[in-house]
Amino acid sequence: MQKNIIIGTAGHIDHGKSTLIKALTGDETDRLDQEKARGISIENGFSHLENEKTRAENLKLGIVDVPGHEKFVNKMLSAAAGVDLALIVVAADEGVMPQTKEHLAILDLMGVKKAIIVLTKIDLVDREWLQLIELDLRDHFKNSFAETAEVIRVSSTKEEGINELKELIIKTALRMDQQQRSEIIYFPIDRVFSLKGLGTVVTGTLFSGQLKAEDELSLYPAEKRLKIKSLESHGREEQQANAGSRVGINISGIDKSEIKRGDIIAEPNSLLKSKFFEGELRLVENLNFTVKNGDQIHFHTAALETRGRIYLYNKKKAFPGEKVYITLILEKAAALVFKQKFVLRRNSPLTTIGGGEILELDPPPRRKIDDSRIVNKLKELKNASLKRVVELFIENNQNEPVEIESLKKKTTLKYKSLKEILNELTAEEKILELITEKSYIHQTKLKHVERKILKIVSDYNQKYGLKPGIKKEELRSRLDFKLKRKELDSLLQLLYNKELLKEKNNLIAHSSFQIKLSPEMKEIKDKVIKKYKKHLFSPPTRTEIINNYQLEEELFNYLENEGFLIRLSSELYFHISVLAELKKILKDYFRENESLALAEFRDLIGSSRRYALPLLEKMDQIKVTKRVEDHRYSGENLEI
Repeated sequence: MQKNIIIGTAGHIDHGKSTLIKALTGDETDRLDQEKARGISIENGFSHLENEKTRAENLKLGIVDVPGHEKFVNKMLSAAAGVDLALIVVAADEGVMPQTKEHLAILDLMGVKKAIIVLTKIDLVDREWLQLIELDLRDHFKNSFAETAEVIRVSSTKEEGINELKELIIKTALRMDQQQRSEIIYFPIDRVFSLKGLGTVVTGTLFSGQLKAEDELSLYPAEKRLKIKSLESHGREEQQANAGSRVGINISGIDKSEIKRGDIIAEPNSLLKSKFFEGELRLVENLNFTVKNGDQIHFHTAALETRGRIYLYNKKKAFPGEKVYITLILEKAAALVFKQKFVLRRNSPLTTIGGGEILELDPPPRRKIDDSRIVNKLKELKNASLKRVVELFIENNQNEPVEIESLKKKTTLKYKSLKEILNELTAEEKILELITEKSYIHQTKLKHVERKILKIVSDYNQKYGLKPGIKKEELRSRLDFKLKRKELDSLLQLLYNKELLKEKNNLIAHSSFQIKLSPEMKEIKDKVIKKYKKHLFSPPTRTEIINNYQLEEELFNYLENEGFLIRLSSELYFHISVLAELKKILKDYFRENESLALAEFRDLIGSSRRYALPLLEKMDQIKVTKRVEDHRYSGENLEI
């Protein structure tokens, strides 16, 4: 199985990083004319280390060479996120310098675990000085990830120690575990250019997933579609590239002008893009200032650099070395992944503040939630198992169920892996699937919503005692939890199964609710029904009944809701028996006749056109009759 390790240099300007890479690989990583003229690195350079040993072990070693000048720390930051193994370069004649310390701090904040300390320019000093420098190195690197790193002495110009360094790099890489990476494709772009005959080319480190020639992917945050024409990794054209590789991609479907450093290539509909993120921040120890709520910052992650503001939870200011939980509000939307590492730098002067990891992508509104509760939720997210993380994302969604598409983006899991976890959580009754393979609600929220539904229905029954129940849409609009129609239906079915609610004609009532008429109301009801039954084919209008009997509209509506009356227009209501009576009349008629005109129907029922037409249209509607032009014929629901 192929193993991919990214090696990144770190260290002060003019300590020999680029010269060291040339000695190791033969490649000149300073490619710009300006870099060659000035003798310093301005952009990140790229190479790879390959020999018989790496080929035998199927080991791919990509190398990122970073600028050492303090003005170009942002370039170093764009490379640091993908580094597995750091080569911390210190010149023997100068020792540890300011950018050595800042680069070390950045690598530490980015979660790099393994380092080799390379003491360069040893030909410029004597042995005694080298021993003193090594002791000094140990003091400076104490309590960092490089504290126990091996130190190797080299002279790049005289090629002393270079073979030993190669062997140490390969041995160290073979012992290293591959980083645990997300399942989805995540490819941050650190260079974009055009090549004659090829078109647009982008390069970067493939953080996760696998790229293949002919893949159709998306550019984030623009979400524009593109296609991979060809791939190159370690100087060779490849059909596929694996996580941890340095990759060049020749793409089509999008112009070079539409792409910039920091953009991401990923699968379509796989990433959340937002300006709002929550996470944990660890401030560096040697800050000489405090970080305050609302401070402007430079935000760095992968190859992205943008500005934003930082807001602290539970604090007004944070001190050097402190660990805090924060909200980040960026100037531009970014497409990040769960637990992605980041570094913050001060707006002016540009100084590294600290770094951490993203825990909530596009968090839900927090206005009504106490800071302490938010901090506890973020702490739990940081330390939780993947299964618990999925559960927390569902539980923390305050105002609506969570859709599986959103969970995929928040967790960066493939559908199959995510569905397995969701099935487990459902079986354990920690969550409920509201719409099959689509949306989910946590049991704690479910209980809240059930209580709310029951209260709304009970209050409605109490207030409108003559109405058989509340309409679903009205119930849905009164909830403080957003539910789609199908989601509400799922919850209502649960309450029906528990015999807490009942439904009739799409009206919802408490299971124990019954309409109770006073003796006076019952007397009026009986009189009205008798009136409609007596004038079966030419009944009074709704307004006439309400005025003549001084009937409340609510009681009239009750007569319809309970099925005593049927409505054919806003004013015309008929006794329910009219349907059976009409069927009988029409059945007798069509035994002797083939068709029926409106005037004939009017005479059949002994009524006027005002009543005959809506009644005949009702017969058409329920397929007792069938209209063809101006005549009716026997319908499929009229059994003769």
